[in-house]
Amino acid sequence: METPITFKSHGMQIVGMLHMPERRKGKVPAVVLFHGFTGTKVESHRLFVKQARALAKAGIAALRFDFRGSGDSEGEFSSMTISGELKDARAAMEYIRSRPGIDQSRIGVLGMSFGGAVAAMLLGSDPGICAAALWAPVGHPEAMARQRLTAAAARQLKLMGCVDYSGNAVGRCFFDDIGKHQPIRAITKTRTPVLLVHGGEDQTVPAKVSREYEIALKKARRAVVRHVVPGADHTFNSLPWELQVLALTLDWFRCNFAR
Repeated sequence: METPITFKSHGMQIVGMLHMPERRKGKVPAVVLFHGFTGTKVESHRLFVKQARALAKAGIAALRFDFRGSGDSEGEFSSMTISGELKDARAAMEYIRSRPGIDQSRIGVLGMSFGGAVAAMLLGSDPGICAAALWAPVGHPEAMARQRLTAAAARQLKLMGCVDYSGNAVGRCFFDDIGKHQPIRAITKTRTPVLLVHGGEDQTVPAKVSREYEIALKKARRAVVRHVVPGADHTFNSLPWELQVLALTLDWFRCNFAR
């Protein structure tokens, strides 16, 4: 059963879709999905829709939603910051925990790209998360942003207060905020098992970044599994790659939610 839902984050309406298993006895586990930079609750080639439906079919609820300023949610993308998305993520967790029929002891998170960085930071501060999966997670957001801030973009930022990123206005607040966040360091505070999935030919976030996550988690003696999909790009943009990622992720949550 798929139900459009809304909740509030800092006074603004967040729009999402809640996937609940059709057949269930008692309370069920749930996964909250965090989309990437300029993405939405649907994600590339409907990847989040497919994963949410696979989870629900397996008896696991799923909540996918648009961060403020993205998709159908209130707000402007020009006001988007990582700090703001982290607040939205916490609001989403509060929402799913308030739903009847959800087992609060079995809640997981799935983050993609920038959403992976948000999930990593949330993991560092929310001990109630049972399992996590990060797809091609951004590990060094400040360095990544600065690398893309060309001389022309810097001039545009100075003159207009924003940078044109494929038709999306990235505001000054994004660049002012981004240096506050170090997701690889933050995630080492978690005790939650983490699955890392990365495309071997990812040109947006190189696969070596998830290796850095893996090294940091292992050094902190945390449970982590990393899988690289050979030849895959940033969004696993082919059916064989997609099917592999969906299956791996579903198995991960089923295993960690098992009683």
